Amino acid sequence: MTARRILLTLHLWLGLAAGIFLIVLGLTGSVIAFENDIDHWMHPELFYVKAGPQTLPEQGLIRRAEAHVAPARVAAVQVLRGAGFARVMQTTDGQSVFVNPYDGAILGTVRGGFAIDPVIGYIHQIHLRLVPNPRDAPQLAAVGKTAVSFAGLILCLLVPTGLILFWRSRRTTIKWSASWFRVCFDLHHVIGLYASLFLLIMAFTGILIGFDAGERALYAVTGSGRPANMPRPQSSPAPGDITADRAIEIARASIPNASIAGLFLPVNRNGVWTILMRVPEETSETVHSSVAIDRYSGRVLQVRNFLTDSQGYRLIRFNRSIHTGDIWGLPSHIVASLTSLLLVAMVFTGLVIWWRKLAS
Repeated sequence: MTARRILLTLHLWLGLAAGIFLIVLGLTGSVIAFENDIDHWMHPELFYVKAGPQTLPEQGLIRRAEAHVAPARVAAVQVLRGAGFARVMQTTDGQSVFVNPYDGAILGTVRGGFAIDPVIGYIHQIHLRLVPNPRDAPQLAAVGKTAVSFAGLILCLLVPTGLILFWRSRRTTIKWSASWFRVCFDLHHVIGLYASLFLLIMAFTGILIGFDAGERALYAVTGSGRPANMPRPQSSPAPGDITADRAIEIARASIPNASIAGLFLPVNRNGVWTILMRVPEETSETVHSSVAIDRYSGRVLQVRNFLTDSQGYRLIRFNRSIHTGDIWGLPSHIVASLTSLLLVAMVFTGLVIWWRKLAS
């Protein structure tokens, strides 16, 4: 057998071995690339507001929400990225209150989340572990996680072998008037050429997430370790309380270059203000910087700054934001979703080519 024939056979059997898993990953990945946007698009009347020159004081917004849901209290506030979004306030009785931060208007309330949220959660788990609810089948979920990780590893081999095989034909156009097989043949080559870099990036970042050895390797290469677990701080009871706006002011002084991503309110006697902060270098949707503040004295009890975390941990978070498309917000979410769909097209057209060759 020639070297090309060996490479073609390897490419074929790797594709067949991982095909069904890659289809699942592609379909689910195209959806969860927008998992943080879907609720916004489905309920624009709750999430989107007309940006004004300045937001109202945070404490006033919290009081308006609490007056609307009394006797429940606000337990957390989500500050979405971008000026045109409402504040989302979680209450102690399980409601979400949407408040216009510019005029204080209550846009609506939702109890227990949106109907689509569990579906998105199931799709996310299928993408990670091939099962919708890992708690129902933990052993199957562990096997699924391994299978998904190996599928990503195989994709890392399929892309370069496909490019080598492409070099002989160098087919860069699609002849739409030809037979359906020829169209599939052309599509496989053209998509493989133009999507190869994105597919390789998604596959490589995915296996770093999927294999536990990926995280260990990043810590080993950087000579760093996991961030230390911090004890949960508590307030020391005293007369008086600081306001949400004072807590935000203190947090901003503690991490000056960060923006506010959310607040956890002190809901009991020893509770603290926890202000979630986003430093510019943190590209993930989930923030990992925070400032814990005594609810009575305003004393800073604990600071967690993403920039002072270990280099390995920062690389792990950066890798995840590339894989999910969080790195540049909506534009990179679109790229991640399209790449996932192109992966499905690659598998389908590859199977057509294999079936035709098998039939002949």
